[in-house]
Amino acid sequence: MKKFKVKVILKNGEPKMSYVYLEDKVADMLLQTGDKELLRQYLLEEYRTSRLERTETRRHQSLDDDMENGIDYEDKQGRQLPFSFSDIEDNSLFEAIQQLTPRQKEMLHLVYFEDKTQDEVASYYGVSKSAISHAMERIYTAIKKYIEKN
Repeated sequence: MKKFKVKVILKNGEPKMSYVYLEDKVADMLLQTGDKELLRQYLLEEYRTSRLERTETRRHQSLDDDMENGIDYEDKQGRQLPFSFSDIEDNSLFEAIQQLTPRQKEMLHLVYFEDKTQDEVASYYGVSKSAISHAMERIYTAIKKYIEKN
């Protein structure tokens, strides 16, 4: 891999120096042409492509997906949930709920014990209603799997 420095113009019009990495073969071919404008255009296009790929990757990543893949985030404020599900009489349901993440428990509490709509929960978390709908589906699935397993 060869490293090239390229000057890019950001959306706000500010210039920025950035680095672009090219495979050795591609870099050698571009350098052999001796065409500096071709090299510059190629580097700019590679830069744009890498930014686009990074944006697409980051946009579609969710906290719930991370948690499903074993990545959990520490609550740095050390908050304890201000509610408990201990008054649930069905022991298997209680145990299933205890297996959920704190965020999932909080969502369940908001929807079923505080009678919040999915729109209200979405507003509370600052996400779309569809994100809450998908999260609730994952909660139901997790509870169902736990109950069926035990």
